[in-house]
Amino acid sequence: MTFKSIFLGAVSTILFANMYAQDSAVVTSVDIEAENENLVLIDESAIADSLTISEDATKIRKPGKGWYFEVFAGWGMPYLATGRRSPLAEIGDKDWYQRGKRELSVKPLFGTNGGGWAGNFTIGHMFNKNVGIDATFTVAKHPDQLDARIDIVGYFADQYTGTNAVYFAPHIVFKWENEKRFGITGKAGLIAPIYGSTVSRAQIFDKSGRMLQTLLGLPIEALGGGLVDLTFKAKTITSYNPTLGISASVAFEYKLNQNIQLFANARVAAYTISLKETKFDELYMNTKLLGIEIEELGKLKTQIRSIDEAPEFLRKIVYRDELTLASNTGRFGGEVDLNKPMDELAQRFNASSMYFNIGMTYKIDRWEKRNAKKAKKNKSSKKK
Repeated sequence: MTFKSIFLGAVSTILFANMYAQDSAVVTSVDIEAENENLVLIDESAIADSLTISEDATKIRKPGKGWYFEVFAGWGMPYLATGRRSPLAEIGDKDWYQRGKRELSVKPLFGTNGGGWAGNFTIGHMFNKNVGIDATFTVAKHPDQLDARIDIVGYFADQYTGTNAVYFAPHIVFKWENEKRFGITGKAGLIAPIYGSTVSRAQIFDKSGRMLQTLLGLPIEALGGGLVDLTFKAKTITSYNPTLGISASVAFEYKLNQNIQLFANARVAAYTISLKETKFDELYMNTKLLGIEIEELGKLKTQIRSIDEAPEFLRKIVYRDELTLASNTGRFGGEVDLNKPMDELAQRFNASSMYFNIGMTYKIDRWEKRNAKKAKKNKSSKKK
């Protein structure tokens, strides 16, 4: 083999190797570009998925957020007692028992229009698992309580008063749960009476002339010998001006399932009442002098068989902050107009209750159902 042949073979080998290397380089570049395009597609898909996750994440509700309602009932006892009295001076402002010089017991009467049975309905909303607001509607029946009593020789009088009422109470709610079965809820807010009917029943049995003398504005002097025999019975309904009060409670809860809880709570509620006017719903009065029924004594009608026969003076009492000589009352020797309502001094007293209740809470939670339905709808639309 000559030198020339060897040289030409070497040159041919080098040229062939260079050409193969160029072809390999072109193929590798094309492959890299294809791989880059695939990476771009993967990144765009990942970004789209992350955006979808982000959108769903913004729709995730805070733990504990949602609406709920409660129903509960219980028994209450009055507290924050104040002095009680009857609007009628003939019944007084104390519990007075006396038998001449042998026995005597005079006690002040303290109490409040409160206590008794009450039913409640609450609707509320939690902003998260710890804080929320609610509103409670209460229907209460406060039992009869003794306002005043006089039990002396020849004279007996007493008065009892009860109240039916509806209250509205907005609260701020604070909750704590142990993430298992038990929890505690505290509430604090205001209470406002939105309806109230205060019913009183009074009776007087007078054999001493005391009631006739007080009605006529005369000095009280016992009249013996069976001279007077008077029976007076009345049912009255009193309206009043209530003030805003306070309402607070603490409840201990037991979770039955995700939506239902049982609880027992202690609740206090208190407000103040100012009497406005009293209307007589029933009235009976029978008066005898020396055993003979009399129809009138001076200007005063003393024989009344129903409320329709009573003068305006014995049908309605209007409460005043001050009594003057111009007031329509015979208590202090002033003139009495039987065609106008009776004037009496205004009264203000507490209305308060401490209730012990049991009840149930139901959480209105449709969020998961709505979310699942929406996710299913979005998934089906993406497939199309």
